[in-house]
This record gives sequence, structure tokens and C-alpha cells, in this order.
Amino acid sequence: MLYIGKDTLVPKKDIIMILDYKEALNNDDTNKFLNKLNSEAHSFYIEEYGIKSIIISKFLEKYFIYYSPISSATLLKRSKS
Repeated sequence: MLYIGKDTLVPKKDIIMILDYKEALNNDDTNKFLNKLNSEAHSFYIEEYGIKSIIISKFLEKYFIYYSPISSATLLKRSKS
């Protein structure tokens, strides 16, 4: 399990990708991908302000997008332990 903030855990095996929030918004292709995925995914904002990363997971053929206040670098380190 990966802790992504505010009592939220995501199974590591279900995580597809972890993105840096600012980089994802600044990249046109990634931004288009996220907009398209948003139409079919369940989105969860761990906190409304201070978003630093985006975690995309898939469970039972459903996509989930988590907006986390924890940096993508920190989440990557946690995912490897």
C-alpha cells in the first residue's frame, strides 16, 4: 500500500503512474490525456490546495485519479520500499 496523504492508501499493484502535477499541466499531451481520462475515471482530491502529484490507478477495470499534496519524488521513494 502507498500512503498518498490524509489517511488515503492506494494498493501499489494498482498504480499505473505517478505524475508531477505542475509538469503534467504544462505538457500538452499529458494534459489532453488527463482530460480524456477524467471523463471515465473517478477523481479524488486528497486536499483542494497544494496539489503536488497525480496518481493514476486501475482497479476492476475502473480508473481512479488521486490529486495528492505529497510530491511525486516522495511517492516514488515510498513505492520502492
